[in-house]
Amino acid sequence: MALRLRERGRVWYDGCVKKRIAIFLSVSPALYAAEPGTAGHWDESALSLSRKCAECHRKEYEEWAGSDHAWAWRHTNEKLDATAFSGQRIKAHGMELEMTRGAGGEFQMRDTATGKIYTVGGVIGRKPLVQYLLKWKDGGLQTPSAAWDVQKKEWFDVFRDDALQQSRGGAVRKPGEWGHWTGRGMNWESQCAWCHMSGFRKNYDVATDSFKASWQEPGITCIQCHKVAAKPDTEDGCMVAKADRKLTPQQHDDNCASCHARREELTPGFTVGDTFDDHFRLELPKIPGVFHPNGLQLEEDYSETSFRLHRMGRTGVTCYDCHDPHSGAVNKPTENDELCLQCHGTNKVVNGVLAPQVSHNKLCGGKAMPCIECHMPKMTYMGRDPRRDHALHWPDPRMSIELGVPNACLNCHKDKDHQWCMEYLEKRYKEERLGKYRQRFRAAGHAMQGKGSVQELLAAYKVEEIPAWRATLLGLLAQFPLTPEVQAVALGATQDADALVRAAAVEMLGGDAARKALADKTRSVRHAAAWALFPNLPANHPVVKEVLETATHQADQPTGAMQLAMLASAAGNTATAERQYRRAVQRDPASVVARMDYAVFLAQQKRPVDALRQMLDCAREHPQNAEVQYRLGLILIELGQYRPALRAMQKALQLNPQHSNAAQAARQLHPFVH
Repeated sequence: MALRLRERGRVWYDGCVKKRIAIFLSVSPALYAAEPGTAGHWDESALSLSRKCAECHRKEYEEWAGSDHAWAWRHTNEKLDATAFSGQRIKAHGMELEMTRGAGGEFQMRDTATGKIYTVGGVIGRKPLVQYLLKWKDGGLQTPSAAWDVQKKEWFDVFRDDALQQSRGGAVRKPGEWGHWTGRGMNWESQCAWCHMSGFRKNYDVATDSFKASWQEPGITCIQCHKVAAKPDTEDGCMVAKADRKLTPQQHDDNCASCHARREELTPGFTVGDTFDDHFRLELPKIPGVFHPNGLQLEEDYSETSFRLHRMGRTGVTCYDCHDPHSGAVNKPTENDELCLQCHGTNKVVNGVLAPQVSHNKLCGGKAMPCIECHMPKMTYMGRDPRRDHALHWPDPRMSIELGVPNACLNCHKDKDHQWCMEYLEKRYKEERLGKYRQRFRAAGHAMQGKGSVQELLAAYKVEEIPAWRATLLGLLAQFPLTPEVQAVALGATQDADALVRAAAVEMLGGDAARKALADKTRSVRHAAAWALFPNLPANHPVVKEVLETATHQADQPTGAMQLAMLASAAGNTATAERQYRRAVQRDPASVVARMDYAVFLAQQKRPVDALRQMLDCAREHPQNAEVQYRLGLILIELGQYRPALRAMQKALQLNPQHSNAAQAARQLHPFVH
């Protein structure tokens, strides 16, 4: 069933007053403006709640109408889209696609190899690129990697240079893989829609593996940032109840973070005024390849993590201190640093913390560079979309040399190297100024590179003032044996005021600490405790039910399917468990974890031959993974195949000489082989 726009429930509307709101857009009004009631930008009838807001808040509505939020989703339109669908061809994701028009004028993409035609069911974005969503067999939409560059008027592949391709020596994503545009990694309902539609619900049905998505309004409209009611207040007619009009700065910030964060979605029910950590699990720089060791964004990580890792985020600076909530633009100019100097040039106290006073930086040949060029460097995502990082670090070439993190200096000084930059900066600044944050960066970087130590992480943790960094360091400490000192630090962290820190602590400790955390006020902490204790909790425990709700909500993705499998297996429902394990493997055949966990399950069900098949497939896909070789060896031992089992253990040790379990297994196997 094709996804189509529809309203959920009729809203109160004064039939005697129907105002047509003129839309004034910030760019190309003649091109982008749409007559009310047409299917150009919006179908005005689909904005019934926001139109009601506009009757009193005309200025804010007009500012919003020109924002990227307002253009987060639209229908196809002849004026906007005809040029992109005039017979062009592009190779993307291992396929050649031709952009065509159907007999009825509909916009289509045709796979030239198979002749299969995909019809466009929606459009997202405005500049610098536009993506077209394709109707899919499961009732949802898929997001192809082929995107339209609105400036150059050409198609390009948003993943042409991504890290996955580089790791394969330039190979493209393959059909059948999770990250291919036909896989669940590019599914609109799962991966994108919540942040592009207002009041969105994906309505995934586990039994039929299909979507019946719904939303209240297309795009990010008034109702996504204000708790708009179906009926106006009886006293003043406002669509926002009096009790919901005064949100705290943190509540506003949590609402922004619900989209502008790389996070795991724990519930479908977040609404403005809720606490972020009660509905999401924030991604932190704990594994290689997602963030740089200093918190700078590496993948498409958005802004929330980087900002929480900075002192400004800890002191209560929020999105609205820099951005207008309706237009999305910055509040003050950045070219002359007016935006930054509103705090850093006035001795302003923010939440009891004095903002350090600074002057224009004249490092570069006497020329004053705007703050953001050094402290918020741009990185390009999706091939052609440059965005500013929100980690707000000092450029530190020494850390670039040691840890491989980016150095903003080289964005301008392209003819120089890290060594030159380091020598230049360290002549001008004292070591204590540049080295203030190096302890945490080194500890995190070394741990992520497999060169860390317990003492280095502990030393960094003990002096850390920022909660998100404490949570990161605790997460990295968990990879080492828990010494009494580590356990003592983690036990103290279970009482931390920040949910990220408490969750990291109970994940590490388990046991009594996790049992106590089952009553934590924040859902993300309770979930961490439940998984730390799994499977030793009764199936009817309230937190187990919460975990099941999350797994069901995420069941359209491999992770959710695996969680459902684990929960079903623990409850003795082996048929459901196997079905979900199979679904997880089908959705992500290249996943190490999915295949290994499925193999363990099969071995537990006394099916070692089936388990061996899974591990052999996994070993072929990941020949350099030591843990895969170790698990393969265990299955071979169970089948009495001791010689190939020894070879698997020896290969595991070649790949990872520190793999103690493989070393022990190899020693025990020698008498059987020789």
